[in-house]
Amino acid sequence: MLHTLPQPVQSQPAQRPAPALPLDVWGATDKGRRREGNEDAIYPHSGAESTSFKPNAERLAQKGQLLVVADGVGGAKAGAEASQWAIRVAVERYYDLPGPDLGADLQAAIEVANVSLYQYLQSTGTQEAGCTMAAAVIHRNVLYVANVGDSRVYVIRNGQIAKQTRDHTLTQQKIDQRIIGPEEAKTDPDQSVLTRSLGAAQTVRVDVFPPLQLFEGDMVLVCSDGLTDMLEEEEIVRLVGGGSLKRVAQRLIDAANKRGGVDNISVVLAHVGRRPSSGGGPPGGLRNLVNRVRRMAWWQKLVLLAGGALVSVALCAMIALGWWMYDRGRDRATPTPTSEPKPTAEATAAPTETVAPTDTLQPTSTPTARGTVSPTSTSVPTLTPTPTPIPDRDGDGVFDYEDECPDKYGTHPNGCPDRDGDGIDDRYDKCPDHPGSPEMEGCPDSDGDGLHDKIDQCPNEPGPVENGGCPKESPKPTGKPAKEPTKAVPTAAP
Repeated sequence: MLHTLPQPVQSQPAQRPAPALPLDVWGATDKGRRREGNEDAIYPHSGAESTSFKPNAERLAQKGQLLVVADGVGGAKAGAEASQWAIRVAVERYYDLPGPDLGADLQAAIEVANVSLYQYLQSTGTQEAGCTMAAAVIHRNVLYVANVGDSRVYVIRNGQIAKQTRDHTLTQQKIDQRIIGPEEAKTDPDQSVLTRSLGAAQTVRVDVFPPLQLFEGDMVLVCSDGLTDMLEEEEIVRLVGGGSLKRVAQRLIDAANKRGGVDNISVVLAHVGRRPSSGGGPPGGLRNLVNRVRRMAWWQKLVLLAGGALVSVALCAMIALGWWMYDRGRDRATPTPTSEPKPTAEATAAPTETVAPTDTLQPTSTPTARGTVSPTSTSVPTLTPTPTPIPDRDGDGVFDYEDECPDKYGTHPNGCPDRDGDGIDDRYDKCPDHPGSPEMEGCPDSDGDGLHDKIDQCPNEPGPVENGGCPKESPKPTGKPAKEPTKAVPTAAP
């Protein structure tokens, strides 16, 4: 049964269709930790130059934004070729169809992709290969969904998540027949055994779902089972909150890898109501520059900030030096004033009767000039700006804007605590006080039998998985055996 979403409250009934909201889209894929290659293919693949088909603005306005994830099966090379072939044919066919029924066009595009892939595999003699496909179209705030296999489409609204597709697996058949319940399905060994896939036969039944009205703030997620096998739906909701879609996609992939990354991981995200990337920022070349800075790694931003601070200090120092030299030169060019000597009054001796008048007395002293006063100037202080420190509240050396645990001192590169030092932060480490490996979910495996000590009923004695980690002679444990998901392609129906 598909999940339902709460409907946003509207103030009054709509009199006419609402204008199409802007849409931000990002797609990313990763090979995981166990696979040698990546058998997944996605559309669109953001940042990749290999995207073969890009519809023009007119076709996008007529047919909407297509989001597709295909998960290849049949081995690394065969699976990768199958998924890429199916994606290319489905995307080109969808945008070639005239419409106006977008759900029917989506179904027809997947059916054509199946026929084309089946013929290609037959012509190359490739056996036991194929792929799943989950596809979604967003056109004028309406979502159209179709799928074959176990890749999924979700809608996230107001902190709630709803699956919009139905898995085509043996486990889902057991649920439909009430053989097992949803909780038992999580450990069912057939959860990755497909009952439907592209390329297995010349025809395939495609599930198409009723259109869904989208609202501002809704997020559409198309993903492969490499994500949903590692993360619960509640964890996905928590991880998609905040940040650009590029960071959200990387956050989901990193979380799945931390849980083991046993399969390829692919996500395509669409955020309704958010403008692509720039978000109404500065126009033209400045917008491109801002986007390039946003795409930088944290250390590149740090280097850029330090370089800007050094340039600012050098510029201020040059201005201060120039002012000092100008002020000093002005002091040297100012003349020193001197005083003109002023002579004293002449003194004349009084004559007597018998004595002839004496000569006029000359001044007895030469007046001295006034003291020379040189003007002085007040030196201008040099101000050297210091760069603003980047916040690091917990003091662990990881800045807050990159620290996933900004209020907790951590030794993990993401800034979170890692008490046992095994490279897995304590939020995802099931044994935070005992070092272990990512494959064992952070727990030790003392006997090396592939089951970590937390679930190994005989942690010091190696034993097979089906016996709970105990030797064959030991009693068989009561818990369900651990397993690694596998995929199989059903035999083509006649």
